[in-house]
Amino acid sequence: MIFNIDERLSDSSFVERIWRTRTEHPGTLNSIAASHWEMVVSRYHGKAYMTVRGPETKATSLPVTLVGAEFFGIIF
Repeated sequence: MIFNIDERLSDSSFVERIWRTRTEHPGTLNSIAASHWEMVVSRYHGKAYMTVRGPETKATSLPVTLVGAEFFGIIF
């Protein structure tokens, strides 16, 4: 596996779940089609980035090359 995801359901009616992970080695992420959207904060070499994803109408593949990057996501 590229990474192990720690996740939990949310107590908020606006948020489905929250998750976090760290990349362990390079590989390919296969993202499934989903009707929700999410905000993802990532950190790599001391720099932080914010990404908004979804909804996704079909499965997509994404190469993962940044080993040691940290991610925190909120799924709405």
